[in-house]
Amino acid sequence: MSSRPAMHNTMLVLLTATSGCVDAISFLLLGQVFTAAMTGNTVLFGLALSHLDKLNPLNYASALLGFMLGAAVAAVIFRQTRKESGWTPNASVVTTVELAALVLFSILSQLPYVLDTHFKQLLVMVLAFAMGLQGVTARRVGVNGVTTTVITSTITGLVEISVWKIGQRFGFTPNAKDSQQPENQISPLALSMWAMVILAYGVGAALCGGLIAMWHLQAVWLPIAIVAVVVVSSTLLMRISSPRRSEQGNWNEA
Repeated sequence: MSSRPAMHNTMLVLLTATSGCVDAISFLLLGQVFTAAMTGNTVLFGLALSHLDKLNPLNYASALLGFMLGAAVAAVIFRQTRKESGWTPNASVVTTVELAALVLFSILSQLPYVLDTHFKQLLVMVLAFAMGLQGVTARRVGVNGVTTTVITSTITGLVEISVWKIGQRFGFTPNAKDSQQPENQISPLALSMWAMVILAYGVGAALCGGLIAMWHLQAVWLPIAIVAVVVVSSTLLMRISSPRRSEQGNWNEA
C-alpha cells in the first residue's frame, strides 16, 4: 500500500478516536447526550418525548440540530469537489473548521454560567456541529466502511466479511472464488482498518473518561490535540502531493 492511503487511514482512525472522546464528554457532563453517535440520540429523543420527567428532549434535539448544521456547512465547502475522493484540500479546510469548533467549545466551557441547562445545550450543539463536519469529511475521503462518527455499520461489516473469509478457508462459503462477489473485494487490510476504527472509538472514550475526572470539560483538549495533528498532517500531505501533480502536468504537456 502506498504511503498516501496509509496516511488517509491513519487520519480517519484518529478522527474516530475524537468521536469517542466527545461522546464521553457530552454523555458524562452535558446531560447523557451523544454528540457523534446520532443513532443513540434519535432513540433517546424518542424516549424523552414520552418520559419528560426523566429526560430533556431539548438536549437531544440540540445535538441533532448541531450535527446537521455541521454536515450542511461541510457540504457547502465540498460542493465544488463532489466527484473527488481521498484527502482533498477541502477535506483539510473542513477539518480545520472542526478544530475551530472544538476550541470554541473549550472557550465557552470556561464561562461562569456553564452549568446552566440552556448553556449546556449550546455546548452540545457546538460539539455536535464539529462531528457533523467530521462525518461529511469521512464520506468524502471515501474509505469503505469508515464514517468516524458511528461504528455500528463498521462492526456489522467486520463481522459479516470475517465470517465470509473464514467460510472461504473452510469451504462452506458459496461462490467463494467468484471475484465478482462484493465480499471477495474486501481485503484483509480493510478488515484490519475496520477493527482499528472500532478500537479507536473505545480508546478515545476511555481516555477522555479518565481525563474528565481531572479536567472536567477541559478534557476536550485531547480531541483538540488529535484533530490538530490531523490538520497538520493533511496540510503536509497536500504540500507533498502538489509538486507531484505539477510534475505530472508538465510531463503531460511535453
